Amino acid sequence: MVPVPAHPWKYFRRGFNLPALIASRLSRRSGLPFDPLALSRTRERIPQARLPGSLRHENVEGAFRVPRRRKVPSTILLLDDVYTSGATAEACARALKCAGADSIVVVTVARTVS
Repeated sequence: MVPVPAHPWKYFRRGFNLPALIASRLSRRSGLPFDPLALSRTRERIPQARLPGSLRHENVEGAFRVPRRRKVPSTILLLDDVYTSGATAEACARALKCAGADSIVVVTVARTVS
C-alpha cells in the first residue's frame, strides 16, 4: 500500500497526511505491506481543489517520483482520500510504473461528482 503524498501546505495545515493514516490502518487490518515513503512530491504545486478540471492533469505532471534506489513491488495499491478528476492518481501511477511497478490499483475513500 502506497499513500499519495500530501501537498506540503495541506500537511502543514493539518499536521497529518490523511491517505497515509488510512493506508496505515488498512495495512494493519489486512496484513498488506505499507510504504509511506514510496512516493514523494518533486516540488510544490497549486492544490488541485483550487483548479478547474481542465488544468488538474497539467498541474500534477511530473509532481511525483519514487526516491532513488527504492525498489517498488510489481503490484501496488495506491491510496488517496478523494478522487475527483483522476489527475493525481494518474501522475502517481506514472511515477510508480517508471520505477518498475506493473500493476497499480487505485483506492479512494470518496469520489466527487461533477
